[in-house]
Amino acid sequence: MNNLVGLLGEHGANANIVGAVETYTVHQLMVYANAYRQTYSHLSKQPAALIYTNAASFVVGMLAFDGHCSRLYLCSAVLAKDLDASITRITIDLADASATKSPNTESVVQSSIDEDQKQERLSGRVTTDCQCSNVVTQWYLATSGTTGKPKWFAHTLASLTRNSKASLTLGDLCWANLYQAYRYAGLQVLLQVLISGATLVDDDSDDLLLKIQCWVNTNVNAISATPSMWRQMLMSNHLHNVPLQRITLGGEIVDQPLLDKLAKLHPTASIAHIYASTEAGVGFVVKDQLAGFPASWLQQGVSNAQLAVDEKQHLRIKPKHELDAQLDTLIDDKGYLDTQDIVRLEGDRVIFLGRASGVINVGGNKVPPEKVESVILSVEGVSQAKVYGQPNSVLGNLVVADIVIEPNLEWVNISQTIRSQCKLFLQRFEIPVKLRKIDSLVMSPTGKLNRSDDHV
Repeated sequence: MNNLVGLLGEHGANANIVGAVETYTVHQLMVYANAYRQTYSHLSKQPAALIYTNAASFVVGMLAFDGHCSRLYLCSAVLAKDLDASITRITIDLADASATKSPNTESVVQSSIDEDQKQERLSGRVTTDCQCSNVVTQWYLATSGTTGKPKWFAHTLASLTRNSKASLTLGDLCWANLYQAYRYAGLQVLLQVLISGATLVDDDSDDLLLKIQCWVNTNVNAISATPSMWRQMLMSNHLHNVPLQRITLGGEIVDQPLLDKLAKLHPTASIAHIYASTEAGVGFVVKDQLAGFPASWLQQGVSNAQLAVDEKQHLRIKPKHELDAQLDTLIDDKGYLDTQDIVRLEGDRVIFLGRASGVINVGGNKVPPEKVESVILSVEGVSQAKVYGQPNSVLGNLVVADIVIEPNLEWVNISQTIRSQCKLFLQRFEIPVKLRKIDSLVMSPTGKLNRSDDHV
């Protein structure tokens, strides 16, 4: 296996991508991919940027250019603007046969393919050009950039698919497409679908209730999302209609109340917390439905990584694969990467407290907002919470919390319970001086709680 087409050939998988208008099999998409590689033959061993339009079209680009281009930047049209002008931008949209070339973007849609040739390829009698490759493509993914300008990190197909698996059970899964496929988490879902021969429902509606109805209609039974996304879905009171068999969470701290709510709503579903980052890839997967991870992993390691906690309470990880050179300043002399995640040992568990870069400075004391949020979210009736620092001339910052509660509940009672819980589990400087009831919280395009928006 030296490219994506070869890998899928090894597994014999034929996944389905269900779009808004049409459903494609991977075998059909390979035909388009072969045509695109021929069209862009001049990009052999050259860099290119693949701009996302929809899942099926994106898969065509991945099949066409992995093993063909030296570097493949997966991005949106906005992210593409930050790339060097010398990098060819490619937009593929199978749904738009009238697409034309535009400045800085080459857009080609294969409107007709010889039917006999197509049938030969679909039957496996012809080897597509996409299988013939001696180029190991570097896949470049951008960080989410929720608190700063995105950075690009390189991966290989081998590192990206290290945790992807194929089986008859996995092939029966029908996944919702919630993440942006050009981000690390979204790409992981897409590659898992392709390798296992599963189905991906690519619904582009912005309305959550319409999305959920689409999932019901298309028999979606697997969803991967951030904790913030899961909380929104739970708030809809319609998630129980989706026959979930597989639930995965990642991208943010996964707290026990959320795990308990999901387990109660879907008691037969497998629930997994995936610890990963764009920079380092997948670190480990926790499947015991408990917050954090077993402390024994600090001595024993886990699957693809060794773990440690340093003197600053930062989690350090040493994956088996080589890390991007941009991370060298965060890697110690033993090869452990500083994840910048603050953790605490509680009995036989290691619990995540928050990001080092996001702590609130209160009179010289550091307060991870996620730590305070976890206490607030443990209160019955609280749906969402966001903790942040409010500037103060004396202490630097004061801790403030915005809170969304379930409908038809009394804010006075819930706020009193929140204050009691905070006094019980938090130090004095960590306790919010102000609790604000709001209707909703803003999420970033990557599905995480937006921590950079203004507070009024």
